[in-house]
Amino acid sequence: MLYPNFTAIQNLDFFARLGGKNDLSRDDYKDVLFRVGLQEEAHDKKLKGFSKGMRQKCGIAIAILKDAPAILLDEPTSGLDPKAGFEFMQLLDTLRDEGKAVLMSTHDIFRAKEIADILGIMNQGQLVVELNRRDLSGENLEQLYMEYVAGFDQHPELTEHA
Repeated sequence: MLYPNFTAIQNLDFFARLGGKNDLSRDDYKDVLFRVGLQEEAHDKKLKGFSKGMRQKCGIAIAILKDAPAILLDEPTSGLDPKAGFEFMQLLDTLRDEGKAVLMSTHDIFRAKEIADILGIMNQGQLVVELNRRDLSGENLEQLYMEYVAGFDQHPELTEHA
């Protein structure tokens, strides 16, 4: 939860210090904000005027600063325009390549297929299938999703795919 009355830099400073990172400079904060794609003119503005995408970038910047091994995201691309969503997914891809674990819940099955190493489909709070990236190639994920969601209602014994 970011503080809307703090600027982007103040949020980063607060959460970095909270996480025990006391040796970071203003330049360190600016560098990570540039890395996540937050334009310079926003660095010293309060978050209450930020779009959802700009707030998302600040949150990811905090995780990067704290060198978090895992990043948990809930519907990270909802409300983002296509360009912001694309940029956000590229950033997550880069973080994954750096060895960060990214756990994301989303209703956007197309982006999930694009980014996921492991994808799970849930129905009524239960995991009904878990697929690896290799299982997803050539699959129509929308159809697969519908089969498991509809199929689970008719066949509760379905709990895992292959």
